[in-house]
Amino acid sequence: MIKKNQMTKDQDIIQERIDFLVNEVKLNRSLRYYNKKKYSAKECDGLEEELRKLDPNNPLFYEFMKKSSKIRSILKPLIILIIAFGIVIVFVWYFYMFYYDPFIYG
Repeated sequence: MIKKNQMTKDQDIIQERIDFLVNEVKLNRSLRYYNKKKYSAKECDGLEEELRKLDPNNPLFYEFMKKSSKIRSILKPLIILIIAFGIVIVFVWYFYMFYYDPFIYG
């Protein structure tokens, strides 16, 4: 039977590992912008996977999701604007080619 004291030691070890992984992933993400990676992409993926196994609800993963939702909220109106602009361009081209014949009006 596992003693209560042993469980708290295991929990402390797991928490220390989670803290270490969070710090290392944050450090590697920040160094990536300066092209001074501490870990390769494969190693960093391994660290993130281990962190996800130990603490799937870690806020580190949700920070990325927040940024991702911001990007989506910007892209939706931008895509609609591009489509509308394309429709206007097609309408102007159609009007110019078929209603205003440059060969006749010259």
